[in-house]
Amino acid sequence: MIKTPLLLTILACLSIGVGCSDDPAKGWSTKSIFTNEVKTVSVPIAANTTQYRQIGFQLTDAVIKEIESRTPWKVTYASRADTVLNMTIKSVQLQTISLSDLTGLNEEMVISLTIDFDWEDLETNQTIFSRKEFSAGGLFVPSQPSGETLQIGEFQVVQQMATDIVDEMAGSW
Repeated sequence: MIKTPLLLTILACLSIGVGCSDDPAKGWSTKSIFTNEVKTVSVPIAANTTQYRQIGFQLTDAVIKEIESRTPWKVTYASRADTVLNMTIKSVQLQTISLSDLTGLNEEMVISLTIDFDWEDLETNQTIFSRKEFSAGGLFVPSQPSGETLQIGEFQVVQQMATDIVDEMAGSW
């Protein structure tokens, strides 16, 4: 006679095998969502056509950190890389969300960042994917009592953009 705990263990193992898929695009899988074809990525400093000079450096730094922390890929120099991620900052805009009834000053603002980027395979000189007018936004509250500065909004939008770019890189396969 088979004991109940042993029977439950066998049933659990069988159900795990049945519930998983070999392809991450078709359901739960133990395989990585990242391709094995790419091992290294070069991320040059983002070209910047706006008056916000530091945002290109901040975006490049954030994208490198996202790639290193969330993917199996390593960031390296272009001469050693399998692929290159080129980014161009097209616009940075401030938009008022709400005004104070008492003072008429901005209570909430959004800084929006729009970029073009493409990811290229350096071996074949083929574009893996390209995105135009890719946007993200960061909310900040400049009014009292918060008194957040523009840099808080810039930080939020850069972090959001870096996360979105790496999500796009993972989803391109």
